[in-house]
Amino acid sequence: MTKETPEQRLAAAQFALPPAPTPRGNYAPYCAITPGGLQWVSVAGQVSRQDGVPMSGQCRTDDDIAPASRAAEVAMRNALAALQAACGGHLDRVAQIVRLRGFIRAAPEFTRHAAVLDAASAVLRTAFPTQPLPARSALGVSSLPDQTWIEIEIDALVASA
Repeated sequence: MTKETPEQRLAAAQFALPPAPTPRGNYAPYCAITPGGLQWVSVAGQVSRQDGVPMSGQCRTDDDIAPASRAAEVAMRNALAALQAACGGHLDRVAQIVRLRGFIRAAPEFTRHAAVLDAASAVLRTAFPTQPLPARSALGVSSLPDQTWIEIEIDALVASA
């Protein structure tokens, strides 16, 4: 019996990964260092852009949670695509996602940032069901690239190839 990969679990849940993102500025899509046999990979912020088209919006009321959550799923898939590239194309090398940061474009009165970011955590749970969830920060911001709903960063420990 073959072990199901994170990519297979994501595809089965309709979370197929896009191609790895191309930087839209002077930064790398990820940075990797090797502490003690594992590689620390920090994925640069990935916004809710699907097939190159920004998913734009701003959280103002609870009515915005559903579309922002869908955007959070897309941003997480983009972050996982960058992580997959750092893993040589194989997410099963991920030993642990240790940090998730979500920046939610929100009006000052919006306070349900964590509810939006739960959708990104659900994508991680789908890909890595046996791993503990990472430490997480959900932050409201006034502006993001292309007025997108959300930007996500992840840090992970990856087994050496």
